[in-house]
Amino acid sequence: MIKLPRKVIIAMAVALVILVGANFYLDYSTVSSTGPWVSTTAYPLQTGGVAGVLGQSCVASSGTVYCIGGEDANSAPHDSVYYAPISSSGIGNWTLDQYSYPKNVMFTSCLASSGYVYCVGGTDEATGNDTTSTYFAPVLSDGLGNWTATSPYPIAVDSESCVPASGYVFCMGGENETSGLSSSATDTASVWYATLSSSGIGTWSRTTAYPSGTFFPDCVGLGGYIYCVGGEDLSSDVLSSAYFASVSPEGLGPWTATSSYPIQDTAQSCSVAGTVIYCVGGLTTGGNPANEVYYAGLTPSGIGGWQTGGSYPQSLSTSCVSSSTYVYCVGGYVPGSGPVADCYFVPVESSSISSSTSGSG
Repeated sequence: MIKLPRKVIIAMAVALVILVGANFYLDYSTVSSTGPWVSTTAYPLQTGGVAGVLGQSCVASSGTVYCIGGEDANSAPHDSVYYAPISSSGIGNWTLDQYSYPKNVMFTSCLASSGYVYCVGGTDEATGNDTTSTYFAPVLSDGLGNWTATSPYPIAVDSESCVPASGYVFCMGGENETSGLSSSATDTASVWYATLSSSGIGTWSRTTAYPSGTFFPDCVGLGGYIYCVGGEDLSSDVLSSAYFASVSPEGLGPWTATSSYPIQDTAQSCSVAGTVIYCVGGLTTGGNPANEVYYAGLTPSGIGGWQTGGSYPQSLSTSCVSSSTYVYCVGGYVPGSGPVADCYFVPVESSSISSSTSGSG
């Protein structure tokens, strides 16, 4: 038997304690999307025989994707909620939930946490006016339960990005309407947070402002941190900036710039599989649709180097969710053509190793 010197043993023990006692991610930079994208069950929302949806908010929970609201091919927001199983075979058959959302809405921001779905704000009229309303519903074995009103958002808003983290919801940016009218809309840098529970959303509190007024940022949470990518500012400049901040019961820490997105992009759809963020499509400068897919490892030090994934089959702004091994994207908007109903999925794999002693995503 080889006997190690006492100093070596002590050093090894100290290193082990540090690793076990702290949040950490070991990113081997070998994350990869394995493509190609595969067509799966189309979204069922139709008007006048034309299928398509944009501005819906999709979340995944317990092997099911739930999509709330959205605009149809005639530019009218809906209160419909559809759900479908997700698996290695793609998206299964869509079912219209027995409980409609309480408002016709698009560009609301929904999230799933601990057996409930919560939705915040959104545009509730074809004229573009926004709402402060928030609702939540339990996840059932056959869809979602009845929707219940909960703490209103502090200001009428759409296109904000809300994510769950450590038992809280954090909502970043968006387009605020100080009078509830689209004529008064302005991009905001405000960030609000509140507790999440089976009783709904708690009282909203303001926390560290986002670095600039931004609508359609796309944010994700993982391991006690929130990461945000892209968006559009008040001057209609499409952004490539990315930031991250730590989560605590007191709100967010300071926002820190991290690896910029490879292109200027807004309304892309980002989700997390393992410890990897995958971002799909979006609208680039001039409102041109993108089919690019980029991915990067997430760590407490920020977003790692972005890598290029297999191109999405269409150039558009879509809504995507992830399981641990797949990304699923639902419908979307093609400028000049309108909403589409097409859905696709792709297997992903990650050799990143992660361990976290606090937080949730």
